Amino acid sequence: MILRAIIMETEDGRLQCSVAFKYKCTVKNCMKKVLVLVIVIIAVVSVQAYTLADYPKFFVEGDRFRAIYVIGEEAPALDVVSATVLSTALVKYPNVTTEIGTSRIDTEIADIRTKNAIVIGSPCENRAAAQLEGNPQPCNKNLGGGAGYIKLFEQNGRVQLLITGLSAEDRHQAARFLAERSLSRLNVSSYIISTSTNSTPQFFTRNSTNQAKNNTTTRAAILPQVNTSVVLAQPSTPVVEAAPPPPVVIGEYEPLRELPAKKGFFSRLWAWLKNVF
Repeated sequence: MILRAIIMETEDGRLQCSVAFKYKCTVKNCMKKVLVLVIVIIAVVSVQAYTLADYPKFFVEGDRFRAIYVIGEEAPALDVVSATVLSTALVKYPNVTTEIGTSRIDTEIADIRTKNAIVIGSPCENRAAAQLEGNPQPCNKNLGGGAGYIKLFEQNGRVQLLITGLSAEDRHQAARFLAERSLSRLNVSSYIISTSTNSTPQFFTRNSTNQAKNNTTTRAAILPQVNTSVVLAQPSTPVVEAAPPPPVVIGEYEPLRELPAKKGFFSRLWAWLKNVF
């Protein structure tokens, strides 16, 4: 700040002193001015930013709906149905004409941020969705179970609308909400719909399976080891082997033709007398 004193002589000969102040912009004051200007610009841009209540206006040029639908290359069929639901619902908006051949798969898009697009899929199944979400690790990091998400992105003068969720059913319900409900009060850039699907991240499912395997292994380690080999019991008293039976004395050979004669009475009597004497 500069202070100037000016002394002048009046008509009656008296001296008159006047003081003048001049404002000079210092470095500190200039920085304040720049900061205020930046805040004003940000506020203006924020006011002009799109919200979900503006759907589908931010995709319409003239009377043409100029956005592509991006589906994951290995996405479930229900994601394709969700894109069809959104496309057919545009008939309720007057003076909006859709174009044919506006669907793409994620591998065909190098940078989704350069496109006006509706992306349907989770970051785990759709590369474009992962790119919009900042490539989260793990891929389902920002998603909760039993919920569908609608997210709006503005980048490089382009607009992307992401329909995402853990399961295809979560995304389908979010797409139906966007297609069928009134959006006039959704002055936000993202919205979450409760789907009651009880969807669970695959990460936790795999962990539960692995935990069950680990528990089984732990239990097996705790159980005592059982020797399954057969052990023969040792006798408490020594075993005495029995004496072999006496040999059988074989008599003289007698031809079969003479046996009938020896069976008679006189033959047996004569044999007895011979044994006696």
